[in-house]
Amino acid sequence: MNEVFGNYVLRAATPEDIPQIINLMRDMAEFEQLLDQFQATEALVHASLFTPNPTAHALVITPKDQPNHLVAYIFWFHNYSTFKAKRGLYLEDIYIAPEHRGQGLGSLALKQLAKKAVELNCGRFEWVVLDWNQNAIDFYEHHGATILPEWRIVRLENDALLNLAQSS
Repeated sequence: MNEVFGNYVLRAATPEDIPQIINLMRDMAEFEQLLDQFQATEALVHASLFTPNPTAHALVITPKDQPNHLVAYIFWFHNYSTFKAKRGLYLEDIYIAPEHRGQGLGSLALKQLAKKAVELNCGRFEWVVLDWNQNAIDFYEHHGATILPEWRIVRLENDALLNLAQSS
């Protein structure tokens, strides 16, 4: 699956892309002011994407004339809606290097994932956005997405996760 878009190519990630994906992921964590939470390693990403039962899927974008130079990555996986009784497509990350923004690459990625969701008969295509990232919010709303202010993310991790798991 190679989708040519102007001077860029959107394609499935390969194991050889992992070092560059990690670098872009680190850039995203820094942009989101979450670098202190960044724990991804090449081995962990490889295990997530390139095993017989992957937990996630990844696309990358490269310049057409530099097919081994990643300028964006997109991670997605399936979730499930009990109300729809269907799996959904969940966008975990989309990150485009700042110098390549404004070229339509975000739209390309969203459209490709929307097509994938329709092709797989998913009931939803969803993701989260940080409340302070107004550029992203505007971009998503421009593409028809609805921001759901009444929903809140609930998370257990680290010690809180272990404590609950170990409680009787």
